[in-house]
Amino acid sequence: MKLVTISGIEVAVVIPAYNASPYLAQTLQCVVDQTHKALEIIIVDDGSTDETASICRRFAAADPRIKLLSTENRGVAAARNIGIASSTSDYIAFLDADDLWHPTYVERMLSALHPLPEAWGAVYALHRFIDTEGYCTKSGSSVNARDCILARHLVFRFVGNGSGFMVRRAVVDKIGGYDPRYARQGIGGCEDFDFELRTAEHFKIETVPLGLVGYRLHAEAMSADKSRMARSLLAVSEQCIARNPELPAYVVSCARASAHLYAFSKYASLKDWQSAATSLKYIYDHSPTLAASVLVRLILTKARRAARRTLRKAWPVGRKTERNVKKFEEIDPLSPLVGGWSRFRTKALLRRLSEIDRAGGCCAATSSAGLMPGGRALSNIQS
Repeated sequence: MKLVTISGIEVAVVIPAYNASPYLAQTLQCVVDQTHKALEIIIVDDGSTDETASICRRFAAADPRIKLLSTENRGVAAARNIGIASSTSDYIAFLDADDLWHPTYVERMLSALHPLPEAWGAVYALHRFIDTEGYCTKSGSSVNARDCILARHLVFRFVGNGSGFMVRRAVVDKIGGYDPRYARQGIGGCEDFDFELRTAEHFKIETVPLGLVGYRLHAEAMSADKSRMARSLLAVSEQCIARNPELPAYVVSCARASAHLYAFSKYASLKDWQSAATSLKYIYDHSPTLAASVLVRLILTKARRAARRTLRKAWPVGRKTERNVKKFEEIDPLSPLVGGWSRFRTKALLRRLSEIDRAGGCCAATSSAGLMPGGRALSNIQS
């Protein structure tokens, strides 16, 4: 991928941090080490009670680009909005305090977005999953799309985390910031997906289809609360559907099935069978065949886990596990991602949704001036 020379253009990096001390130093170091040096690094300490603030102050003392803001705990959306309001750059990138960027992340993202017309409001990158020590455990999805992507993104959720999205400031001016109401309702977790969808309602979106983000999975992460994440995704999807009554029924059906597939997997892992059954009914209404395959996969997964437990009991000693994975920073960013095509996420589905995005005008990038439904000024959405 050819990089455009954009060394003099400043990018704001907004990092919300709440009790992030176990991973924050590594996260800040990956920002400091970016090949693109014109950065405005804003850390928002969201009422932490650990060593988060002292770690930030140590980095700030060594790097004048870093600014630390402290606030009472109000959630990740409100913290991001405080960071946005404090920034001055024309481009804004978001990074969670436990995730990592490849050193070329900002350079590649800005190189992709900056040369495009203003109708292109954002760019996203793909990710690899990392563990508590920074080792890659598996590849994220390789599925991606560009241009007007509202219908496709509503179904496929291309970004998958809050650390792979960069926007022009014009996006915030048009749609407002992140929505803090999900956290106040106890269903925070998918505010990044909500922000991406509202961006896609107004702007074209570019992609850098490389695994430039290290998305960390650990027990203290917000995404570890499976029930809340399921409810959050369902709520965000329904809000988008409500804001866009022009979406074809086919898109709405696929979006709800996709959201309930995610919710079903979370509820089933928690053995919350009542909630899982509710999601399975939505999946069945969309496709009885899909619902049947979901149940078969669940049964097979449980059988495999039972077999592994039996094997561990039979040979509990002397089975040394050796790592055959690399640290995130050791992986070539150009090495391809794999995966993402399940029985539901098929190429045929993506082609059909692509046609709907092209023909249906779901993206308002070329619409008349003024806020579309759901657009709000940042001053009205911060708190």
